[in-house]
Amino acid sequence: MFELFFTFFKIGLFTFGGGYAMIPLIEREMMYNKKWIDKDELLEIISISQMTPGPIAINAATFIGKKKLGFLGALAATIGVVTPSLLVITIISAFFSQSFLNPIMQKLFIGLRAGIAALILSSVLKLSKNTLVDFFSYSVFFISFIGLIFFNISPILLILFFGIGSIVFFSFYKGGQ
Repeated sequence: MFELFFTFFKIGLFTFGGGYAMIPLIEREMMYNKKWIDKDELLEIISISQMTPGPIAINAATFIGKKKLGFLGALAATIGVVTPSLLVITIISAFFSQSFLNPIMQKLFIGLRAGIAALILSSVLKLSKNTLVDFFSYSVFFISFIGLIFFNISPILLILFFGIGSIVFFSFYKGGQ
């Protein structure tokens, strides 16, 4: 249980930019270093984490902790991943709230945002290798992308539409696979 806590504490401590930026670190720690999950499980966890309320990193920590050690594992992993953010934001709000106006801090955040964008893109590219496997998955990807970027369609509507659409497609057109 302590290993789960400290592993997710480290993920929370060394990742800036939210849940999507945490995916590469979660992948490295959970799949390669600890071998607690495989690639398919990571994709499922990320998919479920995106569809459920709450931040992706907390949801992923909860799912992985539950898989590893049940309820107590879920609790340890969740507390582990949120504790660094809680500590950092408490310190920032208490001592450094005016530092955001500092030109040096503003330049720091420009670099951090660019690095975070690269982490997120890296996650998208890695996950797409196992997700985009056939014409159907490519179609869903491109239609969703166009709907989100050009038509500002709600992500919730896209999830519901393609979730139900996938069930229908695979039930009737793929022989019930």
